[in-house]
Amino acid sequence: MILQTMPIKDEFVSAKIKLMEERCRKNGLSLTIQRRAILENLSSRKDHPTADQIYAAIQDRVAGVSRTTVYRVLETFVQLGLAQKISNPEAKARFDADTTRHHHAACVSCEKVLDIDPSILPDIDLSKADLKGFQVFDCSVVAIGLCSDCSANGVSRSYQIN
Repeated sequence: MILQTMPIKDEFVSAKIKLMEERCRKNGLSLTIQRRAILENLSSRKDHPTADQIYAAIQDRVAGVSRTTVYRVLETFVQLGLAQKISNPEAKARFDADTTRHHHAACVSCEKVLDIDPSILPDIDLSKADLKGFQVFDCSVVAIGLCSDCSANGVSRSYQIN
């Protein structure tokens, strides 16, 4: 089951901002207006935006914010555990403020990224895999295909699997 886009409650955004404040203080980082605006925007979305999409959404509200600042702040959020970077077939970095373990479905036509209900996928146990000493910290599944909108519109893009 793929979860459809649902509005995020204000409590989630508030909790994320509070967590950002705690982690920035702990790591000696300034609590800037830019960081707050970027996290508020990311936390209020379920479309797994790119840095460019976040920049477009906040550039008129935050004086002097640059595209480079948005990229740097998002990378900082990933390092602080406030956001995760999502892999997808288009190779553009997408971000998600929901850092709980969950998986994604990515449309190869319109590039939409949706959350997959974690209850339908079992936990992935890599303890039996021969990874030649590689330490796994986390893993996620990205299902690649066509979203319902593209399928309904008759899009039939082939996707090459090697």
